[in-house]
Amino acid sequence: MNIRQLAADAIEKILYKGAYVNITINEYFNKFDLTKEEKALFTILVMGTVEHKITLAYYLEPYLKKKQKPWVYVILMMSTYQIVYMKVENHYVVNEAVNLGNIKDRNIGGFINAVLRNLLRHELRDISADDEIKYLSLKYSYPTWLVSYLLSYYKFIELERLFSYNETNKKCVIRVNTLKASNEEIEEKLKEENVEYKKHDLVENGYVCDKPLMNSEMFKDGLITIQDIASQKVAEVLAPKRGTNVLDMCAAPGSKTAHLAAIMQNSGTIYACDIYQHKIKLMNNGFKRLGVENVKTQLIDARKISEIVRKESFDYILLDMPCSGMGVMQHKVDLKYNLSYQSVEETIKLQKELIEASYKLLKKGGEIVISTCTINKAENEENIEEFIKNHRDMNIIYEKQFMPYEYETDGFFICKLVKE
Repeated sequence: MNIRQLAADAIEKILYKGAYVNITINEYFNKFDLTKEEKALFTILVMGTVEHKITLAYYLEPYLKKKQKPWVYVILMMSTYQIVYMKVENHYVVNEAVNLGNIKDRNIGGFINAVLRNLLRHELRDISADDEIKYLSLKYSYPTWLVSYLLSYYKFIELERLFSYNETNKKCVIRVNTLKASNEEIEEKLKEENVEYKKHDLVENGYVCDKPLMNSEMFKDGLITIQDIASQKVAEVLAPKRGTNVLDMCAAPGSKTAHLAAIMQNSGTIYACDIYQHKIKLMNNGFKRLGVENVKTQLIDARKISEIVRKESFDYILLDMPCSGMGVMQHKVDLKYNLSYQSVEETIKLQKELIEASYKLLKKGGEIVISTCTINKAENEENIEEFIKNHRDMNIIYEKQFMPYEYETDGFFICKLVKE
């Protein structure tokens, strides 16, 4: 099995045919019988090449006189990634690239060889620039519009710290499911399986582990679930009391809903809503694995709940809003290329509608947490500021933006408000 050939094919689908990285990688894993080592190499090649495509294109540009066929360009980019970032032996990279090219066209090997030899003979192009936007774009491979957009909210040093952190590998983060196990029991199991772990002090039941645990017996039995630390913080901030009535407006995939159920010890009722049937099914399966018994899933657009439910019906509401996802670019490496200013503006419009809908459903004296997995202040603080301006009876009792490099988490915004 030629892993580099498979990787090049996958990269072409992602860069030229609109496929998503994580979905594509899983499709190839399901289609081909790969060893653990082959899967690791395939993942690194695909994710790394896609993540750094702007930088790789910048390095290759002087040696390409005209636009190349997609598959040729992919081979050159993937090879440059191995040389620059993976530090693979140069001669091995070149030979593999030539062989890959010759599989499709016996006349292309010489061209690929010449381009890569030229790249190796010269110093890499200088990325330092007086222009902060151009520098960050080229060094960390972010579209210039996105760099410019974020610089309107963050200082240069903050943004560079974020981009630099996003290039580090994300570790496996778990939440102990207290409906089935205690922290102490899970710590014992982790030791038995020789998993190095660190208890995260930001939350009650979160651990950072050195090995993936998605296929572990602990996960299959519902003793743990995979959930980022900042995501775990959301339910802890809402902290619903036992026996209360809770609404999770945009619940899928259900990890925060299940956490709420654990906090409530399966008492009261949680209504978990989503607009897609397959996500409802996904949530129900997850709840069954985790032993969640107090959740009722509802197929409905969250903006329309107030049309069929009596106003001021809920003691607590969780509104984990659809967002741009700028806080999870560390492990969604193609997200930055799929965003646009227009898509962000459309998302903000949807968020405003959801926030307004949530107000009608919250009891007087009730509490709501509004959260996103983005660092974009237009989707976070500015939304909350406008909401409070329009509803003077809503008061903030907790508000925090979690930056990934500060807490080793996803980028998350969490705001808790009470309706006086």
